[in-house]
Amino acid sequence: MARILVDGSSTAYGLWDTTGGGFANRLKTSLIADQDRRKFGSVINLAAPLRTVIDIADDLPQNAERYQGNSPARIGLFMLGMSESRLIEGKQAVPPDTFRRSLGRVGAVCASFGYAPIFLGMPPIDETRTHNFGRENAHYTEEQRAIYEEMISDYALQEDATYINISARLALRHPDIGLLMDEDGLHMNDVGHAAIHDIMSPVVLAKIVELKTHRPADNLAS
Repeated sequence: MARILVDGSSTAYGLWDTTGGGFANRLKTSLIADQDRRKFGSVINLAAPLRTVIDIADDLPQNAERYQGNSPARIGLFMLGMSESRLIEGKQAVPPDTFRRSLGRVGAVCASFGYAPIFLGMPPIDETRTHNFGRENAHYTEEQRAIYEEMISDYALQEDATYINISARLALRHPDIGLLMDEDGLHMNDVGHAAIHDIMSPVVLAKIVELKTHRPADNLAS
């Protein structure tokens, strides 16, 4: 049985998906529903609102060991960057240098425990609604989102890891991106989570087959 660890912040957690429980839970459902049980994978969602790559890197050694199982198909599915890129009093919650180092720590732990990392890019945001956000009065901007997105894609390319440009893929499939977003302008709604699932699930399935059969798959799913 493949093991799939999901980690990230509120979107990975599944916030505001009232029907499917988020793209990770939708992945769990679709894997169970697949008639080919060789493709089945146990999905463990470790994400939480405002969780950052620092938290994930700190916790990953314990989580990777706890859930590794006996299957050669182990996947770490990460959506990073949104919480880290938010501006609080004009400063990023996690500075770029710290983000890069922590991203490297995540990759190193995955390699140590035999997990194939898949990095999901962040969905877009509506800046008209993401200023003075929440109790922190944080600012979420497309400029900062793009900076952290680039760090993730660069890292994935450097390490030959799988990267999925969620924002670009959503834009291709859904011309009116607003229909996928929650009213807060930051999170996805039910339709948005379903769209993310539909984009990333074929990549995850291909990776499961690759890891079980040792047939190489295309690592750049942009």
